[in-house]
Amino acid sequence: MSRGVQAPFDVEKLDRLMDEADLSLVLASSRHNVRYLCGGYYYHFHLNSTRMGRSQYLSFVGIPKKRLGDSFYVGRAEESGQREAEGLWVPVIVEAVRGTVTAAEGVMTMIRRLGLSSSRIGVEVPFLPADAYLALRREFPEAEFVDSTPVFDELRALKNEREISILKSVYARVAESIRAAFQGSHSGETTFQIAQRVEMEMAQRGVAFLFSFVCAGPGFLRAPSSKKWENGQVLHIDAGGSRLDYIADICRMGCLGEPSALAKELHRACIEVQDHVRSIVRPGVTCRDVLAAGEAVSRRYPFSSCARFVVHSIGMVPYEQPTFSPETIRALEKGMVLSIETDFLHPQVGHVKIEDAVAVTATGCEGLGDFGRELHVVAV
Repeated sequence: MSRGVQAPFDVEKLDRLMDEADLSLVLASSRHNVRYLCGGYYYHFHLNSTRMGRSQYLSFVGIPKKRLGDSFYVGRAEESGQREAEGLWVPVIVEAVRGTVTAAEGVMTMIRRLGLSSSRIGVEVPFLPADAYLALRREFPEAEFVDSTPVFDELRALKNEREISILKSVYARVAESIRAAFQGSHSGETTFQIAQRVEMEMAQRGVAFLFSFVCAGPGFLRAPSSKKWENGQVLHIDAGGSRLDYIADICRMGCLGEPSALAKELHRACIEVQDHVRSIVRPGVTCRDVLAAGEAVSRRYPFSSCARFVVHSIGMVPYEQPTFSPETIRALEKGMVLSIETDFLHPQVGHVKIEDAVAVTATGCEGLGDFGRELHVVAV
């Protein structure tokens, strides 16, 4: 690490990943990776929208391999007050006029200054606007621009204590928001109205609303709609929210009035599958074994033909590293965060689902936002 420069991520790991990918420089341009590399900083004016005029806001973080002291941030001049107030660690600041190509021109200045005009440079291909990418290609025809998305994915795979703390907070708040939405709902309300209530509850708890799937059974329509929640029906709320771009994705169950015996059994099965999978999660267990365990348990019920089991990692991005498939032999490590989902799509009852997350610890796992996993009965 360069003397006097302290970065909020694992610098040695990034250098190793850049060595493995043969990259001299990585450029982050997605909101989540800019924020990750900046330790939480992102220009507040564009938190909810980047579009402006005929272009959009675009910022970059550039980190040259084994030259942390030459790292740079490209953003707007109007950000200076926020950068100073939040103590942005990046040593070199390049101020650009609003727009994507002008931001790319700021990057060009730094590439030339660092002597990397003919180097192999990593860019976030899925997240970099085409005009900015083409401008970089035209300016540096001898450079090789390759996708660095896998590098950043792997860098974020293990969460530190600060990140786990943020995830605990956002999971707890989203779980509380879902519970409050159940409590505030009543017979005859549409799933669209219930989804709006979830969004309102998140706002009251300082959570940025991302989505809300609301499904009233029988039936499997999860998009908020004019469908009404009626007495005796189960309903699931599968909602996502974020804080500092760390995401919580939770599904909880409710019922208007006393649930049927079958509805109770389906819900109980969801909890049993979830808890069994949690019992095997620990460092050293392979991703495919976690997936296989959930699939095996969900097949043991009389209604297993309706079962679906999914597990994926989560942090600043849903479905980040590691991945879970029958072929994934990668072992779990402390600091990984898994979102575990168990569904039973029963034609008589509806879509019964529980989803919550666990953080892998040194000896097992810890639940995040476990509040409200029981079947919530709403009085009629």
